[in-house]
Amino acid sequence: MQRPDLRWLVGLVCFAGLIAVFIFQRTDIAALLGTDDRSSRFFINRLIRFLLNDAFMIGVIYALFYEKKYVIFALWVQLAGIIIILVPYFVIKSRWPGYNGPLVSFLHRLILNPTLLLLLIPAFYYQKISARNGGK
Repeated sequence: MQRPDLRWLVGLVCFAGLIAVFIFQRTDIAALLGTDDRSSRFFINRLIRFLLNDAFMIGVIYALFYEKKYVIFALWVQLAGIIIILVPYFVIKSRWPGYNGPLVSFLHRLILNPTLLLLLIPAFYYQKISARNGGK
């Protein structure tokens, strides 16, 4: 049984969370946690923002579609994003801290915005409509 009130609540909380992450993007959370090293603070802050954005987007996906298979797939996409995008970004930033070329800029945008999971919404919607129409 679907609970529309729960879906709305989860959706609103997650959307508000995305807005809060954006508003407080300049907040140095690692410093608040007591980390003094500048490079460690950089990595911790990016990791926290990446995980929060993706977690809130998974919540939005849950609220929109209310299907376990979509949430599980979104979690797999998040894991792939960590391996394919976040780890190379951290490697590049640790090895060549002064390099800010197009590759780093592209990775930076994917990390700080929940782009991959945002792209899942139209794909899931299309799949849901196709399934309802008998796969035609």
